[in-house]
Amino acid sequence: MIDINEKFSQKHVILFSILLALAFVVIFGFGAVTIGLIFILPPEILSLPAMDYVLSSINNLFAFVILIIIAKKIGLFEDIPWNVRGISKGLLLGIPVLLFCLVQLSGILEATYDYSIAVNVFGVVAALIYCAAIALWEEFLCRGVILTNMLKKWGIVKAVILSAFIFGCAHIITGFGGDWTNTAIQIVYASFMGLLFGVIYIKTESLASTIVLHFILNLTAYTMPYVMPNFQAMNPVTFILSIFGFVCLWVIETYVLIDDITKKLL
Repeated sequence: MIDINEKFSQKHVILFSILLALAFVVIFGFGAVTIGLIFILPPEILSLPAMDYVLSSINNLFAFVILIIIAKKIGLFEDIPWNVRGISKGLLLGIPVLLFCLVQLSGILEATYDYSIAVNVFGVVAALIYCAAIALWEEFLCRGVILTNMLKKWGIVKAVILSAFIFGCAHIITGFGGDWTNTAIQIVYASFMGLLFGVIYIKTESLASTIVLHFILNLTAYTMPYVMPNFQAMNPVTFILSIFGFVCLWVIETYVLIDDITKKLL
């Protein structure tokens, strides 16, 4: 039986998508659960290495659980394909993402002058959990709920583009750290990633595949501080050029490898 919530999500698709993304970015993007835990936990625990990652992971997993409840409430949960078997196909279609990760790593190593290695095991584990938690709730929100809901009403082109745009704009939250130039770059970069993830999600019929790709994409940035403490950030020019290269690869892959979808895009 369709309730009022399901009717709203389908009758006002764009409004529903924007409100849902905005609510989760404001509440969980700013770390509502993290802030609460900071007030509860004793200082000796908060002072542990990589505790910010641990608290943020709890925050992100809490967001994931709430999203599952919402998806079930609006009758969408059963329509979201997890399909773990699609991961291998997703990795193949996600070759541009994997190459981009290598470019990121090489760019960081190029900018770094002190290559001394000092592995912080707790920090690396915390970073891995954090990367997984981010991938889980962001992919479930943008591909699992928003894109799946759009596909029930619209065609592939409109649904993928709009969901990717919402995914990219959601990253505006990073600008509140003060670096709006980097935020603008990240919005564009995330939007293109959203396009690729959307196509892969549809092609593989697997949310698990985009979660894995998203996890891999985050690895370099979040694990590096606990492996190479004196690493330097990637040169912005190199980063922009790598995004351009990624876009070129994505276009080539979309038009060469994903035949059945590209026919609908033309």
